[in-house]
Amino acid sequence: MILTLTACDNIIDALTGASKPISLDGNSYYHQTDVTLMDIGKLEITGEIKKPGIINIDDYYTREVYVKEIIQTAQGDSFIGAYRYRGYSLFDLLHPYNQNKKNAESFKPATDLYIIIENNKGEHVVFSWAEIFFVNNPHQIIIATESAPIVPMRKEVDYPVAKVWKVIAATDLYAYRVLENPSKIKVISFDKKNYSIEKGMEPMYSPEVNVVVDDKLLINIPEITDSTHFVRYYSCFYGMGMGYHPVPYFQGPLLNSFIKDSIDLLSPELIKHGLVSFVGLDGYRAVFSFCELFNRADQTPAILSIVQDKLDGGYYRFFHPSYYYADMSVKGLTEIYFFKE
Repeated sequence: MILTLTACDNIIDALTGASKPISLDGNSYYHQTDVTLMDIGKLEITGEIKKPGIINIDDYYTREVYVKEIIQTAQGDSFIGAYRYRGYSLFDLLHPYNQNKKNAESFKPATDLYIIIENNKGEHVVFSWAEIFFVNNPHQIIIATESAPIVPMRKEVDYPVAKVWKVIAATDLYAYRVLENPSKIKVISFDKKNYSIEKGMEPMYSPEVNVVVDDKLLINIPEITDSTHFVRYYSCFYGMGMGYHPVPYFQGPLLNSFIKDSIDLLSPELIKHGLVSFVGLDGYRAVFSFCELFNRADQTPAILSIVQDKLDGGYYRFFHPSYYYADMSVKGLTEIYFFKE
């Protein structure tokens, strides 16, 4: 059964629990239409956590995101609709379930974790731990329980409204990771390949980067010295362990410039199920979803930054400015490993 709220919406502050009505005739263009409530199911959490079980959503407050949903078809882009969604942030839902990594003795950081979300039809999508917990702007990935269309001022539209709760990633450009009626979240650490860990490696220098797809070498990225097309990101570099690092900027070629001719960066299959592990010469690694690298609504690309001190984490260092923690920036980059779940 679908319920409709009229007149105003109650937004519950996710930190304080305070509730204030948002009028549908105010200044916000996001709040000009009625909210529809979706049917809610049960959600199990399992995998590499200490206490698997059923998530009680009554323990959580809701958050709100705004999205424009579009997908690609053989005929070109197909626009679905514009929406505001309210629901439960994956950040909030996963926060109480402490990780219990199977590889913690050899590799303790949570940078190699990711999740698979499944529904009762056997469909699934993947997200990295990083895009939930380590980004500058968290709470953009939710399980939506309420929605309302965001309509234009001078055109009549009829955007479809979902009947059941669904996964929504406001960070995505193409909406392939929308998943209706999610039923299970599984937490996993990277185990597709073993890397030897050598802490404190000196010197630490990798002159090239292997791009590997399902254990097959795709291309080799050599040292690039022509800076004509380099991108520079200014930085306030802050790590989980040591805090601030005085690195004023990162500069280098775009990641996608090396692989766009070999991998379809807009593949729906890769956007839904693809993951990428960036590995340093010392065995340190960080896992990203394919989607967060190549299907971003903010259009912000990652770079292979060229390290100034080549013997201290050179030649390349992976860098993306959308991450709060420096721990996702892998130095001494030696391998980029693409795989699917």
